[in-house]
Amino acid sequence: MAGRGTRRAALVATLAVVGVAGLAGCKHKHVVVDSVPELGYPVCADGGAGEAGALVAEGHVRAGPLSNDKNVSERFELRRTSCGYTFRSRQEWPLDISDVEVRYDGNLTPLWAWKRMTTAASQRPDGNADTRRYELRTGAVFIKKRDAAATVTLEHLLPGGRMTVPEGSRVGAVVGPGRGVLTVWLKRAKLRVRDKTDELVLDFRNMIEGVEIAALERNEDRFEPSLGKNVRVYTFYGEETVFADDDDVVIGDLAGMRPSDSLPPPEPAPLPTFGGPDPAHTP
Repeated sequence: MAGRGTRRAALVATLAVVGVAGLAGCKHKHVVVDSVPELGYPVCADGGAGEAGALVAEGHVRAGPLSNDKNVSERFELRRTSCGYTFRSRQEWPLDISDVEVRYDGNLTPLWAWKRMTTAASQRPDGNADTRRYELRTGAVFIKKRDAAATVTLEHLLPGGRMTVPEGSRVGAVVGPGRGVLTVWLKRAKLRVRDKTDELVLDFRNMIEGVEIAALERNEDRFEPSLGKNVRVYTFYGEETVFADDDDVVIGDLAGMRPSDSLPPPEPAPLPTFGGPDPAHTP
């Protein structure tokens, strides 16, 4: 969501001022390459009905009255397929719309991810789409992206951050626009209260992605007055906190996101879909 997430317009404006060269010393290590693995859209070997999958988790959260970012709304679902899991989400925000799909193996290890960012006010049929594919099946992280000007860029994304990444480490969790995708990390980690784990994480919320070792910690459960019940409390990156139910499905965050049906104001009007997401054929 907005915050560390999808403030695309603000970030683009910032880049125009500081220039790309100013990013050279940061934790994000993008290496432009001539080619990336073309393994195709992930499908189960048996295909058929097993590909649709059985619903494991779903959510609809949006900005509450205490949120700094107003009119943010997100719907997500996690389904179990015959060969793993599929996560899909759509986050709508007046400045940015993000459609996401992530494929996982049977152990909830991410194998492939996809994101399409569009602009609600766009007059183009494609919504000025910026579409990106993240290939993780080879162990390394490769990005294929097509921006709104139809320019295709291929990149190898190397780990950064302050912690050394052991050679051969694979991405164990992804963080994308919104909060729903964190559900998968919580279910994979299976933390008890006061437990903490470190994972190699691909974070593709921002226009400039990063891969780094990041911490996930389960805090003491707490009573959340806005929901009238106890919630599980998780902190990731040591600075962002989300709430989850007893099945580790994210239902909100410390910044004010809440289940839509718990909020009295009406749901914001839906934003354009620009033909809908097409992970299998784009970018």
